[in-house]
Amino acid sequence: PKYISARRRGLALLAMANDLRDKGIEIANDAVRDDNAGNYEDAINKYCKAAEYLMTATKYEKNPVTLKTIREKSLEYVQRAEALKQGLAGKGAGGKKAGGGGGSKEEEEESEDDDVEPEPLTEEQLAKAEAEMKEELSKLIGMESVKKQMEQLCKQLSLDIRRRAEGHNTLDAIRHMMFTGNPGVGKTT
Repeated sequence: PKYISARRRGLALLAMANDLRDKGIEIANDAVRDDNAGNYEDAINKYCKAAEYLMTATKYEKNPVTLKTIREKSLEYVQRAEALKQGLAGKGAGGKKAGGGGGSKEEEEESEDDDVEPEPLTEEQLAKAEAEMKEELSKLIGMESVKKQMEQLCKQLSLDIRRRAEGHNTLDAIRHMMFTGNPGVGKTT
């Protein structure tokens, strides 16, 4: 009857929103990888495409919290693409680094606290932090893909810290994660 078809339609829209959101997240992850690798033109295209997928997903998303998060992430990806475009334009003119912020004066004032970098971690501190993370993750049941991503993130952060300690440049990557799902599936664990 009517109830069943309306329910099916609602489930179909929910599935569409999830598919679009997942595809947008996948493209955004590719964009971050390209961004970190210095493939800025590819990263720009992928950030924009990810934002398009995510904004399309907002048409079908019913959860207001997820909707707000998707909109915020879309905006961040577009802003990063714009910053990379400005960096590439500056690179041709004055040799500026492509990963430059390109932020306004207001943004610079807001991020004054971010200007002071903490002391880099020592090799022992890095090893201890990695061991603690692995120990905490081993206590969790299931979620193998999350564990794998966290280990990759930890390795990337460790590599970035080592590169900074050696005086090499690193780009501050956009590391966002969005955990969605039904109540009780471990989103906040």
